[in-house]
Amino acid sequence: MKTFQTREERGISVHVLPTQMFKKSSIVVTLTTDLQEETAAPTALLPYVLMRGSEQYSTPEKLQMALDDLYGAALSGTIDKKGERHVVDFTMQVPNEKYLSTDEPLFEKALGILSDVIMKPLTENGAFLAENVKAEIDQHKKRINAVLDDKMSYANLRCLQELTKGEPYSIPRLGREEELAKIDGKTLYDRYQQLLKTAPIHIYVIGDVDPEQVYQHMFETFNMEREPVTEFRPVQILHEARTERQVVDRLDVNQGKLNIGMWTNVEMPSDDYPALVVFNGIFGSYPHSKLFVNVREKHSLAYYATSRIDPLKGVLYVMSGVEVSHFEKALTIIKEQLDAMRRGEINDEEFSFTISSLVNDYRTAGDSATGAADMHLNGLIAGRVRTREEMIEAFQKVTVDDVVRIAKGVVLDTVYMLRDKGGEAHA
Repeated sequence: MKTFQTREERGISVHVLPTQMFKKSSIVVTLTTDLQEETAAPTALLPYVLMRGSEQYSTPEKLQMALDDLYGAALSGTIDKKGERHVVDFTMQVPNEKYLSTDEPLFEKALGILSDVIMKPLTENGAFLAENVKAEIDQHKKRINAVLDDKMSYANLRCLQELTKGEPYSIPRLGREEELAKIDGKTLYDRYQQLLKTAPIHIYVIGDVDPEQVYQHMFETFNMEREPVTEFRPVQILHEARTERQVVDRLDVNQGKLNIGMWTNVEMPSDDYPALVVFNGIFGSYPHSKLFVNVREKHSLAYYATSRIDPLKGVLYVMSGVEVSHFEKALTIIKEQLDAMRRGEINDEEFSFTISSLVNDYRTAGDSATGAADMHLNGLIAGRVRTREEMIEAFQKVTVDDVVRIAKGVVLDTVYMLRDKGGEAHA
């Protein structure tokens, strides 16, 4: 696949990926800001309020009818957390008229709907409509509380919060429920205007399109007054070793959760990043990985056992579903797998399967237009953009010695246990 072609004006970057792989055109508009306690909740609320209605499409029903008229175009608004950055995201997908028996300019019409939603919201006296804000605050409380209903997600959230306590990374993607009481139509509209004026805006267009036409459409459409883009606060990636901490939460659960937070001390722009990804593949992200084979299959201690990395923060975390009575044994075996990798106990099958799996993952990553945009934005936020071809080449150059070096740098920090309310004080 070709790489993105980029043009920038007034803090707005337009990235175009011309390709005939898709019969739809995708437009992704992102506004990126620092993740902060005082702004997390209103920022997270914004895309949902904006999707409530605009000047031209005053209700969600009218908006959906307009999308249906464009051969079933789809528009969504959401909030993402990327390391210590908060990203407001709008994605429009519309059929490309080149593949239909119509001369209707579907791309231009879809862009008109998208820009109306983002730039011309329903307001009254310099504020968002009170009823729309109230309705979305009520819905947002449900979104926040829904995390507790999914115990796997809840345990992961709590583990990472404890690991990064006192750092912006610990702030939830949706913000905190208690902050919602401070929001009204005026305060939310002020936050909205601040983002439009100062947040870096990255617009992705993927499809069978002409880049020059896309640049013209985008810069004409998003022609707004902009102030100098705010500088982001640096992200703390490197962490010194400290005494291992154990945190226990008790809830009404039938299955315990054992999660472990670690520091990799490797940041995404580093030349060591591909080796970190390979390390994680061998350690816990695949069915052939050490955690799955030893914790789940060999010893039957876990319903699931996997590991993931967040390269935008240098975090590695293990997630497992374990009976409370097996917590200590499972923890011991998980630690043994990390120690084995530090000693270089990596067999040829583990290594070769991981490399081939990663190569396949990255080759298929381009099968999704939004996935390609997301990967590019991650690179921009981290400070180094790599193409999937560059990552594949890098994986194929990683050696076992590289993986061992990464393993020796991993610092186990926080052990989090989610267990039932009854039983002994300690598992």
